[in-house]
Amino acid sequence: MIEKFKKLTIQGSHEIAEWILENIKNIDDKESILKDMIELKPEMQVIKWIYKMIKENKDINNIKEILDTTFENTIKSAQKFLNFDAKVMTISNSRTLEYFFKTHNKKLEIYIPESNPGGEGKILYKNLLNYKKKVYLINDFEVHRYIVNCDYVIIGADSIGANGIINKVGSKLLAMLSKNFNIPFFVIADQTKFTEFVAEKDRMFEIVPNNLITAILSG
Repeated sequence: MIEKFKKLTIQGSHEIAEWILENIKNIDDKESILKDMIELKPEMQVIKWIYKMIKENKDINNIKEILDTTFENTIKSAQKFLNFDAKVMTISNSRTLEYFFKTHNKKLEIYIPESNPGGEGKILYKNLLNYKKKVYLINDFEVHRYIVNCDYVIIGADSIGANGIINKVGSKLLAMLSKNFNIPFFVIADQTKFTEFVAEKDRMFEIVPNNLITAILSG
């Protein structure tokens, strides 16, 4: 199972959480497996949240229900807050962002950098094309050309703490550009992502400090 887990490199936190819950449900020593997973992906707060739920003797179905509820509430809360037509920029691949965009009832033009290394932006781009959204895949080095025309930037997060959020490398650049051009910069993330403090432990992820974030949208 751990070898399969290591290969989950392009999926977002919510997808990985669903995968974990499905794959550990019939395992007796869930805590040991989860400790190994936390060691491999320390930036993903949702794995630590699952571990905490297991320690509290919550069953898998109950954990899934809590996960789904906070996910759905977050989407609804963000859509209610950003309830207007807009040009938007994001980064990387995220189930939360995908559902936010594809179920939004307003007209959105969505700009997505390729998000290298890894190219996760290409995945989100293809997924949104399936829903006939007005979406554009752009080169990572051209974000400054497109962001100036955006109404807001919105990204996901793997962890949220008192000192900022952790997300895919490139997120901080978007935040800095947003601040420079006076564009609102939002983070959308459910309650499973919150912790006391975040730290960079993987070169593929970076901290976006709170002073660059307009608001965190959660539910």
